[in-house]
Amino acid sequence: MFNLSPLYFPITAKPNHTSEFLPSHALQPFIRCFWGSVDVESIQQPETETIIPDTCMDIIWDLDRESGNTNTFFSGINDTPFEVSSDGKPGGSSTFGIRFHFWAVHFFADDHLRNVLNAHVDVEHYFGTFKKELGHLLEKVNSMDERIAAAEAYLLRRLERRGRTNNRMMNAVYTMVKQKGIVTAEDLETSSNLSRRQLERLFQEYIGVSPKKTADLVRFQNVWREMCHLPGQTKNMQDLIFAYGYSHQSHFINNFKKYAGRTPLEALVYAGRRMS
Repeated sequence: MFNLSPLYFPITAKPNHTSEFLPSHALQPFIRCFWGSVDVESIQQPETETIIPDTCMDIIWDLDRESGNTNTFFSGINDTPFEVSSDGKPGGSSTFGIRFHFWAVHFFADDHLRNVLNAHVDVEHYFGTFKKELGHLLEKVNSMDERIAAAEAYLLRRLERRGRTNNRMMNAVYTMVKQKGIVTAEDLETSSNLSRRQLERLFQEYIGVSPKKTADLVRFQNVWREMCHLPGQTKNMQDLIFAYGYSHQSHFINNFKKYAGRTPLEALVYAGRRMS
């Protein structure tokens, strides 16, 4: 598959005490990163972090070393911010995550993704053999390198068995990503040679959200990335409004707040940055 990640690499959350690790070259078209922590000591001061939509989907595996219990769930694509807290995180706990690009989950999942929007469900709802093929192995290894190696072998095996994709729909995804989410329905129809109704059905089946919402989330992430990475003196809200096709300032602010839970300036302050 053509690698879209150089065109679109969203800013993703790193929950308390976790780190991110890039996948191997073979998996870069599909996997945004692996993430997690090997061991977390008991947290004395609970911390809360706001997670904003990043268009990714995750398999998250948790281990409580004291009890030996594990919990694995699948987190679908989100269109609203939410908070996670370290409150109650036991000492000796460990987390490992596989973070997929939004266009890639269907290459690995067992079935359609129609109900993944804001989903937080048992992993075997979409990956029926996860515990048998990977979960039990994760319990036996201790380092992040070993977990990543085991996960990559599991994902590559599933990729070899894949049979579910739609090349014309993926052409629409390419157009959406290349144009930073600033697309019309007509743009997507032209690039995919599919009707609006066909695109709606295929996006719901293979991604879990409509083309319109997907494009809006991609646009939001591109705006957020520009805000975060451009030097402060070069940032100007009016430039962003114009570049990303917002009709006026209040449209931009309201759209941003819908996904970030804060205005652009408040979000930058929260992230420890400033916008001039």
